[in-house]
Amino acid sequence: MLAVPKPPKSTKKSVSGPNLTEDDYIEIGERLSEALEYGSQVTITTYRSKRYEKFTGTIKAADVKTKMLTLDIGELDDIKISANIVVGVQ
Repeated sequence: MLAVPKPPKSTKKSVSGPNLTEDDYIEIGERLSEALEYGSQVTITTYRSKRYEKFTGTIKAADVKTKMLTLDIGELDDIKISANIVVGVQ
């Protein structure tokens, strides 16, 4: 009787999130505060569940305690975005 080797276990490649430096976080914070102060339109890029998403609108409010941004995108409801998943602001 011959021994048949087991097939190798599949190794799933995990998609790592963006590697942001401290300077990147400072720049994101400055752009968000300027957009809130002047009411300018911004595009916020987020990374969650191994996906990037972009939201374009005007920041209506920022809650420091909960780290949530309220973004007016022109539709009926505003979007609330956690500041922890923001990876870019344009």
